[in-house]
Amino acid sequence: ENEESTLGIESEPTPAPATTPTLPSRTIQGCPKPIAGKPNNCIGTSNIKQLDTYSPPWTYDVSTEEAFARLKGIVKSDPAFNVVEIDDEVRYIRLNVSRGFNAQDTMEFIVRGGDDRVVVFKSYENSDSGISDLGANRKRIEELRKRAGGVFSVMGNGLTADSYDGGAAGKRNGAFGQLKAFYGLNSGEGY
Repeated sequence: ENEESTLGIESEPTPAPATTPTLPSRTIQGCPKPIAGKPNNCIGTSNIKQLDTYSPPWTYDVSTEEAFARLKGIVKSDPAFNVVEIDDEVRYIRLNVSRGFNAQDTMEFIVRGGDDRVVVFKSYENSDSGISDLGANRKRIEELRKRAGGVFSVMGNGLTADSYDGGAAGKRNGAFGQLKAFYGLNSGEGY
């Protein structure tokens, strides 16, 4: 026994150091690697090395709360979407949508705040129909972004590292256009 307790003096417990509460984190996994002979009915922001399944994140200029509320309102108001989970704390939404041919897709969104101010997402087939979605997941993501009334923009405004002359909305971004840009033939100046 220590001397203080034998004298009847109780010592004050040492207060715990103050900590800043951290929000729980959540991530969205990328699309699986393609399997030969099977369609990869998936689109996501995490697939930067799989260009056929990559889509750039959305950006926003409103408050993070407003961006999340807008996205939540759109998915809740659409009868085609079956909202499975909404986590307001981490600004996460997961929903299911039927695509036909007994195929069902799942969409996930995370609205990131702070300096990022982006929406990351994934839209994928959660069954194995073996039938191509013919771009349905990509189209649905883009339609949803447009229904937000201009709140969300595509990060980089759709430009890629291969774009030249502002990308011309992707119209001259084929192999020949890239070669012209590389050799400077577009302006006639060369390098």
